[in-house]
Amino acid sequence: MRTPNQNLTESFPELKDAFHDLKMNNHHFQHVLKRYEELDTIVHKVDHEQEVMSDFELEKIKKERVTLKDELYNMMNNHKTTRN
Repeated sequence: MRTPNQNLTESFPELKDAFHDLKMNNHHFQHVLKRYEELDTIVHKVDHEQEVMSDFELEKIKKERVTLKDELYNMMNNHKTTRN
């Protein structure tokens, strides 16, 4: 099954401003985002048959990616809450 790249501003449009603030000013957010994007690229390449990987490894990467996405969401949501 093919999955689209998981762009965070498309997934959480209500947090777009928080995303941009954190991306520019928060080193931890930048680090987590970089890892998330790396994993998302790998998943995208495997789904589009540009790379080969075992199902076990792919599931492991997808689980890490969703954990990072949750962390990024929480950081953006907390940032938005403290800004309002």
